[in-house]
Formats: sequence, C-alpha cells, structure tokens
Amino acid sequence: MVLNITEKEFFQMKQVLMDDDHEEALRLIKSFHKRLEQQKHQGMKSHLG
Repeated sequence: MVLNITEKEFFQMKQVLMDDDHEEALRLIKSFHKRLEQQKHQGMKSHLG
C-alpha cells in the first residue's frame, strides 16, 4: 500500500519532529490512516464491479 503525501504534509511532519509535538503527530497519523483505509475500501469496491 502506498500513501502519497502533499508537500504541505511533508513539511508538517518535519515541523512535528522538530517541535516534538505529540498531539500534532497523532493527528497526522490519524489523517494518514484514514486516507489509507479509504484507499483500501475503494480498491475492494473496484474489484467487485
């Protein structure tokens, strides 16, 4: 599975690492996870059709 991220998200990740911001890191991970789950479900639907 591949997760494409925007340049903005990449810089957000760098900022989180520099700031050691645990809440923001968790928010980013949750948003990436949600996107991966959506991709997974879209892939399953396309195989059924």
